[in-house]
Amino acid sequence: MRRASPDTTHLVDLVYNVFLCLGSFRPIEEEVLVSLSSRLRHVLLVDDNEFNRDGIALYLSGHGYVIHEAANMESAVRVWESARPGVAVIDIVIPPDTQSKYMIDLSVGIQLARRLKEFDPTLAVVLFSAQEDRGAEVWELVNDGVRGIAYLFKGARPERLLEAIEETAAGHVVLDGMNRAARPQYARELLSRLSPEEQPWVVNAVARLPTLTGREMQIAQRVAAAQNVQRIAEALGIERKTVENHISNVYRKLGLDGVDQSATGLRKATLLAKAFMIYDLMSDREDA
Repeated sequence: MRRASPDTTHLVDLVYNVFLCLGSFRPIEEEVLVSLSSRLRHVLLVDDNEFNRDGIALYLSGHGYVIHEAANMESAVRVWESARPGVAVIDIVIPPDTQSKYMIDLSVGIQLARRLKEFDPTLAVVLFSAQEDRGAEVWELVNDGVRGIAYLFKGARPERLLEAIEETAAGHVVLDGMNRAARPQYARELLSRLSPEEQPWVVNAVARLPTLTGREMQIAQRVAAAQNVQRIAEALGIERKTVENHISNVYRKLGLDGVDQSATGLRKATLLAKAFMIYDLMSDREDA
């Protein structure tokens, strides 16, 4: 594990690392000493190429991140279970375990991302690859409702990695490595997969998303990425009650406030997440 030079603003990080060394780390739901901001400064870095891994680790450490390294899927899961970082940066082509070599046709890194997201849906995940044919596999993650995930090409400017970490931590989907011309087709595919009960709610919400204020959009993105009220409040530096009021306003503005009464089999947060995925793809922005 690598860590940046300590300073007085990262006292919680120091306590956190002492607990790691003592092997007394508690499950996420019981964490009391590790703040949200501290978890988001810890990065699981997974790449079997030591030269590439060292370069990324050095760069991120220089920007204040604490790096936890792994070279394959098996060791990455172990590292995540012990360190519980808030961010994962994963090469798509990695070996499954220490006894195996990577196979260029197998996207083990995407399998790892899916597994880690099942453990912690709020984990910020940045996938990167030198291959240009992995967009469809990344799309399957997005299509399954995964948010807070990025897909970058190796060779992207280093600053883009920092931006992607910040964006995924805020619940965004970043698709730099996906063909922009294909996005409208992906949006149509998502629409076609909505159930008859979901479709009117989601289509209406997509149309109304531009009416949200900047702050409401920030909070709505985080709700769509499965972040709870406490995490949103800590991330944005506002009170829980303020977050709750904004969430109520978001659902009202998007026409989702009546879901609980009119469509008891649906969840507002799930409909919001699907609306955001379609909106991001249809808006053709630089990153979704």
